[in-house]
Amino acid sequence: MNSKFIIKFEKGNLEQTYKLAEIDLLNGLNGVFELLDEEFISTVVSRFESMNDDFSKTWHRYEA
Repeated sequence: MNSKFIIKFEKGNLEQTYKLAEIDLLNGLNGVFELLDEEFISTVVSRFESMNDDFSKTWHRYEA
């Protein structure tokens, strides 16, 4: 069986999803939580800001 852990972050209408094969993690579910360190979460937050900026720019072009 090809089991995966899915990590999903949502902020408003934006979403980031990460899929990890269970076989790649030594500690199973605990291994998922080990990956979610402060540096990673900071990157996710920053990416949401970039995604929002990109979408806002596109939306404004559409409205014009």
